[in-house]
Amino acid sequence: MTTFENPHLIYAPIAGRAELARLIAAAGGISITESVNMADFGSTDLQETGESKKNYMSPSGMPLLQHGDLKVSQSGAIEAYMASIAPRYKDLTQQQRAVDMMFMGIKEEILHNCAKAIFTTQKADKDKAVEDVCALFDKWGAVFEDQIPTEGFIHGLPYPTPADLALLNITTAGYMPFGSARKLAQYDFGKWEKVTALCDRVKADENVSKYLSDSDNTEANPFGM
Repeated sequence: MTTFENPHLIYAPIAGRAELARLIAAAGGISITESVNMADFGSTDLQETGESKKNYMSPSGMPLLQHGDLKVSQSGAIEAYMASIAPRYKDLTQQQRAVDMMFMGIKEEILHNCAKAIFTTQKADKDKAVEDVCALFDKWGAVFEDQIPTEGFIHGLPYPTPADLALLNITTAGYMPFGSARKLAQYDFGKWEKVTALCDRVKADENVSKYLSDSDNTEANPFGM
């Protein structure tokens, strides 16, 4: 059995449900390895090794993570684990971690609805898909704009935490499915000035900036959508 000294992420060569985990690792100062294979989508076994995804408590879904003897599935669990071991985040309070996890959950809810719009709804009714995406982004954009700070980051720290990274993922960094949904609806998050400004500050962080410039997955669009 292969074990990994560094966290090893298993997904496909897109942003999707793995992008926030990647961002947390990069921003938090964790070196990770990855296996990315589109053929692993929907399969019960990993194509590279033949290992059953059941070993990660997954019937077929991804992302998956292995770190030493640990094997887990579910994006929220992987994101929380990455944040818990990241050197940059070692001093976060339990309250700060709770807020970070809240934003992780919001990201997942929005991701699910974006994926539904671009992969399912638009096949039957494109106008309805556009309507759904605009309503979704307007609903959450208004909440974000009302609650996030005008300056600095969400926790008032000198660096972005998973909460800030989740907002970046939703609005800017991650073509599939967020960017594809924005393209479908011709939606511009620029109308939310505080959201845009915060995401600009997150992108300017040295760790985040380097990750975004080096990533092959963040803006990948293998579905041509």
